[in-house]
Amino acid sequence: MDSHEEGRSRIEAPLALIERLDRDGHVLQSTLVYRWPMKIGRSFEADLVLDDPHLAPLHAELDEVNGEVQLRVGETINGAVVGATHLKAGEAMALGVARALRLGNTRLRVRLASEPMAPERPLDRHLVQAALAPAGTSLWRVVLPLLLISLLAMLFDEWLDNDPGTPLNNYLSSGLILLSVTLGWALFWSLGSKLFQGKLDYLAHLRLTLIYGLVWTVLDAVLPLLAFATDWSFLSHVSGVVGAGVLCALVWAHLGLILPGHRAGLTVGVATMYLVGLGLHIWLNEQRIGQAFTERYVTALPPPAWRLAPAQPTSVLIQDARGLKAKLDRQAKEDQADDATDVGGDD
Repeated sequence: MDSHEEGRSRIEAPLALIERLDRDGHVLQSTLVYRWPMKIGRSFEADLVLDDPHLAPLHAELDEVNGEVQLRVGETINGAVVGATHLKAGEAMALGVARALRLGNTRLRVRLASEPMAPERPLDRHLVQAALAPAGTSLWRVVLPLLLISLLAMLFDEWLDNDPGTPLNNYLSSGLILLSVTLGWALFWSLGSKLFQGKLDYLAHLRLTLIYGLVWTVLDAVLPLLAFATDWSFLSHVSGVVGAGVLCALVWAHLGLILPGHRAGLTVGVATMYLVGLGLHIWLNEQRIGQAFTERYVTALPPPAWRLAPAQPTSVLIQDARGLKAKLDRQAKEDQADDATDVGGDD
Protein backbone atom coordinates (compact mmCIF):
# COMPACT_ATOMS: atom_id res chain seq x y z
CA MET A 1 0.00 0.00 0.00
CA ASP A 2 1.49 3.37 -1.06
CA SER A 3 1.43 6.49 1.13
CA HIS A 4 -1.60 7.92 -0.71
CA GLU A 5 -3.71 4.81 -0.12
CA GLU A 6 -2.47 4.60 3.46
CA GLY A 7 -3.49 8.18 4.14
CA ARG A 8 -6.90 7.60 2.56
CA SER A 9 -7.48 4.51 4.75
CA ARG A 10 -6.72 6.57 7.82
CA ILE A 11 -9.49 9.08 7.12
CA GLU A 12 -12.07 6.43 6.16
CA ALA A 13 -14.97 6.13 8.54
CA PRO A 14 -14.84 2.85 10.47
CA LEU A 15 -17.57 0.32 9.72
CA ALA A 16 -17.56 -1.45 13.08
CA LEU A 17 -15.71 -1.98 16.32
CA ILE A 18 -14.58 -5.33 17.72
CA GLU A 19 -14.16 -5.34 21.51
CA ARG A 20 -12.30 -7.98 23.48
CA LEU A 21 -13.99 -8.49 26.85
CA ASP A 22 -12.87 -9.84 30.19
CA ARG A 23 -14.89 -12.23 32.32
CA ASP A 24 -16.97 -9.36 33.77
CA GLY A 25 -17.80 -7.82 30.40
CA HIS A 26 -15.29 -4.98 30.62
CA VAL A 27 -13.50 -3.97 27.43
CA LEU A 28 -9.82 -4.94 27.34
CA GLN A 29 -9.03 -4.07 23.72
CA SER A 30 -10.87 -2.31 20.87
CA THR A 31 -10.15 -2.76 17.15
CA LEU A 32 -11.73 -0.62 14.45
CA VAL A 33 -12.99 -2.36 11.31
CA TYR A 34 -12.49 -0.41 8.04
CA ARG A 35 -13.38 -3.21 5.63
CA TRP A 36 -15.08 -6.58 5.49
CA PRO A 37 -14.35 -9.44 5.82
CA MET A 38 -12.37 -9.40 9.07
CA LYS A 39 -10.12 -12.41 9.70
CA ILE A 40 -9.38 -13.36 13.34
CA GLY A 41 -6.70 -15.70 14.62
CA ARG A 42 -3.12 -16.03 15.86
CA SER A 43 -1.47 -15.75 12.46
CA PHE A 44 0.08 -12.51 11.18
CA GLU A 45 -2.16 -12.94 8.17
CA ALA A 46 -5.20 -12.24 10.36
CA ASP A 47 -6.68 -8.74 10.51
CA LEU A 48 -7.21 -9.14 14.26
CA VAL A 49 -4.35 -11.01 15.92
CA LEU A 50 -5.18 -12.48 19.32
CA ASP A 51 -2.73 -14.07 21.75
CA ASP A 52 -4.83 -17.09 22.69
CA PRO A 53 -3.33 -20.60 22.48
CA HIS A 54 -6.81 -22.04 21.95
CA LEU A 55 -7.18 -20.25 18.60
CA ALA A 56 -6.19 -21.54 15.19
CA PRO A 57 -3.94 -19.41 12.93
CA LEU A 58 -7.03 -18.26 10.99
CA HIS A 59 -9.73 -19.19 13.44
CA ALA A 60 -12.78 -17.31 12.14
CA GLU A 61 -13.95 -14.62 9.77
CA LEU A 62 -16.49 -11.84 10.33
CA ASP A 63 -18.41 -10.36 7.41
CA GLU A 64 -21.41 -8.12 6.87
CA VAL A 65 -24.21 -9.70 4.85
CA ASN A 66 -27.37 -7.69 4.19
CA GLY A 67 -26.74 -5.45 7.20
CA GLU A 68 -26.05 -8.33 9.57
CA VAL A 69 -22.72 -9.48 10.97
CA GLN A 70 -22.04 -13.11 10.07
CA LEU A 71 -19.44 -15.40 11.61
CA ARG A 72 -17.78 -18.17 9.64
CA VAL A 73 -15.55 -20.64 11.50
CA GLY A 74 -12.24 -21.60 9.89
CA GLU A 75 -10.09 -24.71 10.24
CA THR A 76 -10.13 -25.17 14.01
CA ILE A 77 -10.75 -27.95 16.49
CA ASN A 78 -12.36 -25.69 19.13
CA GLY A 79 -14.88 -23.94 16.91
CA ALA A 80 -16.82 -20.91 18.16
CA VAL A 81 -19.68 -20.24 20.56
CA VAL A 82 -22.48 -17.77 19.78
CA GLY A 83 -25.00 -17.59 22.59
CA ALA A 84 -25.93 -21.22 23.30
CA THR A 85 -24.81 -22.46 19.86
CA HIS A 86 -21.49 -24.21 19.28
CA LEU A 87 -20.25 -23.80 15.72
CA LYS A 88 -17.75 -26.27 14.28
CA ALA A 89 -15.19 -25.77 11.53
CA GLY A 90 -16.77 -24.55 8.29
CA GLU A 91 -20.10 -23.56 9.86
CA ALA A 92 -21.52 -20.02 9.67
CA MET A 93 -24.11 -18.08 11.65
CA ALA A 94 -25.47 -14.55 11.92
CA LEU A 95 -24.59 -13.01 15.29
CA GLY A 96 -27.97 -11.33 15.75
CA VAL A 97 -28.64 -8.29 17.91
CA ALA A 98 -26.22 -9.09 20.76
CA ARG A 99 -23.25 -9.65 18.38
CA ALA A 100 -21.33 -11.46 21.10
CA LEU A 101 -19.19 -14.54 20.51
CA ARG A 102 -16.48 -16.66 22.05
CA LEU A 103 -13.44 -17.88 20.14
CA GLY A 104 -11.22 -20.23 22.12
CA ASN A 105 -10.82 -18.55 25.49
CA THR A 106 -11.51 -15.06 24.13
CA ARG A 107 -14.81 -13.18 24.37
CA LEU A 108 -15.59 -10.69 21.61
CA ARG A 109 -18.36 -8.22 20.89
CA VAL A 110 -19.05 -6.47 17.57
CA ARG A 111 -20.53 -2.97 17.40
CA LEU A 112 -21.63 -1.58 14.04
CA ALA A 113 -21.07 2.10 13.33
CA SER A 114 -24.63 2.39 12.01
CA GLU A 115 -26.32 1.25 15.21
CA PRO A 116 -27.26 3.75 17.97
CA MET A 117 -25.03 3.90 21.02
CA ALA A 118 -26.32 2.89 24.42
CA PRO A 119 -27.09 5.80 26.77
CA GLU A 120 -24.53 6.88 29.33
CA ARG A 121 -24.79 5.06 32.64
CA PRO A 122 -24.72 7.15 35.83
CA LEU A 123 -21.92 6.52 38.29
CA ASP A 124 -22.80 5.21 41.72
CA ARG A 125 -23.30 8.22 43.98
CA HIS A 126 -21.18 6.69 46.74
CA LEU A 127 -18.22 6.41 44.38
CA VAL A 128 -18.75 10.03 43.33
CA GLN A 129 -18.89 11.28 46.91
CA ALA A 130 -15.76 9.36 47.85
CA ALA A 131 -13.90 10.72 44.79
CA LEU A 132 -14.96 14.35 45.37
CA ALA A 133 -13.21 14.53 48.73
CA PRO A 134 -9.70 16.03 48.29
CA ALA A 135 -6.72 13.88 49.14
CA GLY A 136 -5.93 13.93 52.84
CA THR A 137 -9.37 15.22 53.84
CA SER A 138 -11.55 12.35 52.58
CA LEU A 139 -11.49 10.63 55.95
CA TRP A 140 -12.79 13.75 57.70
CA ARG A 141 -15.36 14.79 55.09
CA VAL A 142 -16.80 11.42 54.17
CA VAL A 143 -16.23 8.95 56.99
CA LEU A 144 -15.90 10.76 60.30
CA PRO A 145 -19.27 12.60 60.37
CA LEU A 146 -21.18 9.46 59.46
CA LEU A 147 -19.18 7.43 61.96
CA LEU A 148 -19.90 9.87 64.80
CA ILE A 149 -23.61 9.98 63.99
CA SER A 150 -23.74 6.19 63.80
CA LEU A 151 -22.03 5.85 67.18
CA LEU A 152 -24.41 8.34 68.80
CA ALA A 153 -27.43 6.54 67.36
CA MET A 154 -26.08 3.21 68.55
CA LEU A 155 -25.45 4.56 72.05
CA PHE A 156 -28.97 5.98 72.18
CA ASP A 157 -30.40 2.61 71.15
CA GLU A 158 -28.18 0.94 73.76
CA TRP A 159 -29.40 3.40 76.40
CA LEU A 160 -33.00 2.50 75.59
CA ASP A 161 -32.31 -1.22 76.02
CA ASN A 162 -30.27 -1.01 79.24
CA ASP A 163 -31.44 -0.41 82.78
CA PRO A 164 -30.74 2.91 84.55
CA GLY A 165 -27.33 3.00 86.21
CA THR A 166 -25.63 0.79 83.61
CA PRO A 167 -21.83 1.32 83.86
CA LEU A 168 -20.22 3.46 81.18
CA ASN A 169 -17.83 0.60 80.41
CA ASN A 170 -20.72 -1.27 78.79
CA TYR A 171 -21.33 1.60 76.38
CA LEU A 172 -17.60 1.91 75.65
CA SER A 173 -17.24 -1.79 74.84
CA SER A 174 -20.34 -1.68 72.63
CA GLY A 175 -18.90 1.27 70.73
CA LEU A 176 -15.58 -0.47 70.15
CA ILE A 177 -17.33 -3.63 68.94
CA LEU A 178 -19.48 -1.60 66.55
CA LEU A 179 -16.42 0.23 65.22
CA SER A 180 -14.52 -3.02 64.62
CA VAL A 181 -17.46 -4.73 62.91
CA THR A 182 -18.10 -1.69 60.68
CA LEU A 183 -14.49 -1.34 59.55
CA GLY A 184 -14.13 -5.08 59.00
CA TRP A 185 -17.39 -5.30 57.03
CA ALA A 186 -16.30 -2.47 54.71
CA LEU A 187 -12.88 -4.06 54.26
CA PHE A 188 -14.46 -7.39 53.28
CA TRP A 189 -16.54 -5.81 50.51
CA SER A 190 -13.71 -3.57 49.33
CA LEU A 191 -11.64 -6.69 48.74
CA GLY A 192 -14.43 -7.79 46.40
CA SER A 193 -14.02 -4.51 44.50
CA LYS A 194 -10.28 -5.13 44.31
CA LEU A 195 -10.91 -8.61 42.92
CA PHE A 196 -13.49 -7.68 40.27
CA GLN A 197 -12.77 -3.99 39.57
CA GLY A 198 -9.05 -3.77 40.24
CA LYS A 199 -9.47 -1.00 42.85
CA LEU A 200 -10.14 -1.15 46.57
CA ASP A 201 -12.89 1.55 46.89
CA TYR A 202 -12.67 1.23 50.68
CA LEU A 203 -14.15 4.65 51.44
CA ALA A 204 -17.12 4.06 49.14
CA HIS A 205 -17.92 0.74 50.85
CA LEU A 206 -17.36 2.27 54.29
CA ARG A 207 -19.71 5.13 53.45
CA LEU A 208 -22.35 2.63 52.34
CA THR A 209 -21.91 0.63 55.55
CA LEU A 210 -22.29 3.71 57.74
CA ILE A 211 -25.36 5.04 55.91
CA TYR A 212 -27.28 1.76 55.92
CA GLY A 213 -26.09 0.96 59.43
CA LEU A 214 -27.40 4.33 60.61
CA VAL A 215 -30.75 3.66 58.95
CA TRP A 216 -30.91 0.24 60.59
CA THR A 217 -30.08 1.68 64.04
CA VAL A 218 -32.65 4.48 63.74
CA LEU A 219 -35.41 2.12 62.61
CA ASP A 220 -34.55 -0.38 65.36
CA ALA A 221 -34.93 2.39 67.93
CA VAL A 222 -37.84 4.33 66.43
CA LEU A 223 -40.22 1.49 65.51
CA PRO A 224 -40.61 0.17 69.11
CA LEU A 225 -40.99 3.75 70.36
CA LEU A 226 -43.72 4.44 67.81
CA ALA A 227 -45.41 1.18 68.74
CA PHE A 228 -45.45 2.24 72.39
CA ALA A 229 -46.57 5.79 71.63
CA THR A 230 -49.32 4.94 69.14
CA ASP A 231 -50.42 1.55 70.51
CA TRP A 232 -49.68 0.02 67.07
CA SER A 233 -47.86 -3.06 68.29
CA PHE A 234 -47.18 -4.39 64.79
CA LEU A 235 -44.53 -1.66 64.34
CA SER A 236 -42.47 -3.29 67.05
CA HIS A 237 -43.19 -6.81 65.80
CA VAL A 238 -41.88 -6.09 62.30
CA SER A 239 -38.73 -4.24 63.41
CA GLY A 240 -36.62 -7.37 62.89
CA VAL A 241 -38.07 -7.94 59.43
CA VAL A 242 -37.40 -4.30 58.49
CA GLY A 243 -33.84 -4.63 59.80
CA ALA A 244 -33.31 -7.71 57.63
CA GLY A 245 -34.59 -5.72 54.65
CA VAL A 246 -32.08 -2.94 55.35
CA LEU A 247 -29.29 -5.54 55.57
CA CYS A 248 -30.32 -7.03 52.21
CA ALA A 249 -30.39 -3.52 50.73
CA LEU A 250 -26.86 -2.95 52.04
CA VAL A 251 -25.65 -6.20 50.47
CA TRP A 252 -27.30 -5.16 47.18
CA ALA A 253 -25.56 -1.78 47.31
CA HIS A 254 -22.15 -3.38 47.95
CA LEU A 255 -22.66 -5.81 45.08
CA GLY A 256 -23.70 -2.89 42.87
CA LEU A 257 -20.31 -1.27 43.46
CA ILE A 258 -18.51 -4.53 42.72
CA LEU A 259 -20.58 -5.54 39.66
CA PRO A 260 -22.14 -2.33 38.30
CA GLY A 261 -23.13 -3.97 35.03
CA HIS A 262 -25.36 -6.58 36.70
CA ARG A 263 -27.70 -4.45 38.82
CA ALA A 264 -30.88 -5.95 37.36
CA GLY A 265 -29.80 -9.51 38.15
CA LEU A 266 -28.55 -8.47 41.58
CA THR A 267 -31.88 -6.81 42.35
CA VAL A 268 -33.80 -9.95 41.45
CA GLY A 269 -31.39 -12.20 43.36
CA VAL A 270 -31.32 -10.16 46.58
CA ALA A 271 -35.09 -9.54 46.52
CA THR A 272 -35.72 -13.26 46.02
CA MET A 273 -33.37 -14.12 48.87
CA TYR A 274 -35.16 -11.68 51.18
CA LEU A 275 -38.67 -12.85 50.28
CA VAL A 276 -37.76 -16.52 50.59
CA GLY A 277 -36.07 -15.90 53.93
CA LEU A 278 -39.08 -13.91 55.15
CA GLY A 279 -41.45 -16.67 54.10
CA LEU A 280 -39.38 -19.32 55.88
CA HIS A 281 -39.15 -17.15 58.99
CA ILE A 282 -42.93 -16.69 59.16
CA TRP A 283 -43.60 -20.38 58.45
CA LEU A 284 -41.19 -21.56 61.16
CA ASN A 285 -42.69 -19.14 63.67
CA GLU A 286 -46.19 -20.40 62.87
CA GLN A 287 -45.00 -23.97 63.41
CA ARG A 288 -43.10 -23.19 66.60
CA ILE A 289 -45.09 -20.51 68.44
CA GLY A 290 -48.29 -20.20 66.42
CA GLN A 291 -47.77 -16.63 65.16
CA ALA A 292 -45.96 -14.90 62.33
CA PHE A 293 -43.47 -12.86 64.35
CA THR A 294 -41.30 -13.85 67.28
CA GLU A 295 -42.13 -10.86 69.48
CA ARG A 296 -45.37 -11.48 71.41
CA TYR A 297 -45.72 -8.00 72.87
CA VAL A 298 -44.08 -4.58 72.67
CA THR A 299 -40.81 -4.84 74.58
CA ALA A 300 -39.99 -1.12 74.70
CA LEU A 301 -41.13 0.71 77.84
CA PRO A 302 -40.20 4.40 77.50
CA PRO A 303 -41.42 7.10 79.93
CA PRO A 304 -45.25 7.28 80.08
CA ALA A 305 -45.12 10.90 78.91
CA TRP A 306 -44.01 9.67 75.46
CA ARG A 307 -47.28 7.82 74.92
CA LEU A 308 -49.67 9.47 72.45
CA ALA A 309 -52.48 6.89 72.43
CA PRO A 310 -55.24 7.48 75.01
CA ALA A 311 -55.08 5.41 78.18
CA GLN A 312 -57.43 2.42 78.43
CA PRO A 313 -59.29 1.40 81.57
CA THR A 314 -58.32 -1.81 83.37
CA SER A 315 -61.56 -3.44 82.21
CA VAL A 316 -60.22 -3.48 78.65
CA LEU A 317 -57.10 -5.33 79.81
CA ILE A 318 -59.21 -7.87 81.72
CA GLN A 319 -61.43 -8.42 78.70
CA ASP A 320 -58.43 -8.94 76.42
CA ALA A 321 -56.94 -11.39 78.94
CA ARG A 322 -60.16 -13.39 78.97
CA GLY A 323 -59.98 -13.63 75.19
CA LEU A 324 -56.55 -15.24 75.51
CA LYS A 325 -57.76 -17.97 77.91
CA ALA A 326 -59.03 -20.36 75.23
CA LYS A 327 -55.85 -20.00 73.21
CA LEU A 328 -53.61 -20.52 76.24
CA ASP A 329 -55.61 -23.57 77.34
CA ARG A 330 -55.25 -25.10 73.90
CA GLN A 331 -51.53 -24.40 73.91
CA ALA A 332 -51.17 -25.94 77.37
CA LYS A 333 -52.93 -29.12 76.23
CA GLU A 334 -50.65 -29.37 73.20
CA ASP A 335 -47.58 -28.94 75.43
CA GLN A 336 -48.84 -31.65 77.81
CA ALA A 337 -49.43 -34.01 74.90
CA ASP A 338 -45.91 -33.35 73.59
CA ASP A 339 -44.43 -33.97 77.05
CA ALA A 340 -46.37 -37.23 77.36
CA THR A 341 -45.14 -38.34 73.97
CA ASP A 342 -41.54 -37.54 74.92
CA VAL A 343 -41.85 -39.49 78.17
CA GLY A 344 -43.36 -42.48 76.37
CA GLY A 345 -40.58 -42.41 73.82
CA ASP A 346 -37.91 -42.36 76.52
CA ASP A 347 -39.49 -45.38 78.23
